[in-house]
Amino acid sequence: MSLCYSCLKINKMTVSTAEKRAPRKRRAAEETPAEPVRRDLRAQGQRTRNAIVKAARKLLLEGGSLEFTLREVALRAEISISNLQYYFPTRLSVLRAVVEPVVEAYLADLRNAIRNGIVPRETLTGLVARAIIDAKDVESSALWCHFASLAAVDPECSRLLDEWYETLTNEIGSLFHKINPAFKMSDCLQKATLLIAMADGIAFQAGAGRRQRDYLRHLDAQLLSLIECMLR
Repeated sequence: MSLCYSCLKINKMTVSTAEKRAPRKRRAAEETPAEPVRRDLRAQGQRTRNAIVKAARKLLLEGGSLEFTLREVALRAEISISNLQYYFPTRLSVLRAVVEPVVEAYLADLRNAIRNGIVPRETLTGLVARAIIDAKDVESSALWCHFASLAAVDPECSRLLDEWYETLTNEIGSLFHKINPAFKMSDCLQKATLLIAMADGIAFQAGAGRRQRDYLRHLDAQLLSLIECMLR
């Protein structure tokens, strides 16, 4: 899986001036609203919710994006659609519950490292190392590929993916700037974009469905070498 791969309560730490000045109505139309997280669930309700997420994850892995419908998720979870929609009103809300915890894990690691005073260069290296491990994990990379295929044809998924990329790009761009304050912030964001693209590429090259060829064994070392060049 890739670098961009909370329930989506991600706080955008970097917001552009243009976004701040945008009229409220326009922002409401353009941004993907976060699905409300139910906090009033009793133990049985939480078990049902977890069972739905587990069934949805399995469905996405086994059937891919074409079979990922509310009806099929409800069938796999052995509940009615109306019961499913009590917890997850839309297909997108189910997808959030399946994919977002992974995104949040990356951001949490990044922010905790910064908060605890870890050297920025070490933070970046650790983040990349984790991304490479996930990229080579068949299940993780398969989930990401299926979600990306949904984003290619579903406008809501596309906006959600764009939101994740925007957040992660800003976070990693800020990290590049901490490593080398001489970099312009615009350059740091470009470097962050390239890094995320390379991590995504590894997920496709060494992840689900790919034979583990000999020349793929040292991709992590090559990627870290490229990052060192980007830091100069």
